[in-house]
Amino acid sequence: MNLLLKREQTSMPRWVRFKLWSQIDLEGDERAIINRYALDKAILVDAFQPNLLRRAILIGIGAAIVAYLLVGSMDVGSTVSILLGVVAGCAAGWLYHDRMRETVFVRDLMHGRNFNCDSIIELARKEAWLRHISGYLRDVMESAKHWDGTETVAIPALDPERAKLLMIKGP
Repeated sequence: MNLLLKREQTSMPRWVRFKLWSQIDLEGDERAIINRYALDKAILVDAFQPNLLRRAILIGIGAAIVAYLLVGSMDVGSTVSILLGVVAGCAAGWLYHDRMRETVFVRDLMHGRNFNCDSIIELARKEAWLRHISGYLRDVMESAKHWDGTETVAIPALDPERAKLLMIKGP
């Protein structure tokens, strides 16, 4: 597996934006392992973003209203205006949510994904973060090659003093 990274910068007066594109390049039997264990649906990083859904809904509602007013002014009928408004609102909300989410699925990296960054420091952190989670995915895939069969793991007995401490403190 290889990790492909591409960095970009866009500049406007008083505003600099950085973009990091990342994709994993699978080799040999790695794609077969992903398909066998449905790893493409697995979450590599689960980010908690409590306000993201609220913002996506508000953007969707705003887009639905604007689309309804634009289509409604064309005199095509109220049903068509409402339907196109709902479709535009859902599409705008979903696109915003998909672009701004920090949760990373394996399929995101399989197909390539853009990450927006406000500073070059954030870009460097995201790049290091992507290297780390890609290494983790590689380790899981290597481990998955040996999941068939039964494994015996010896559990040693504790000496009496350690056993008492464990009972007092807990695991």
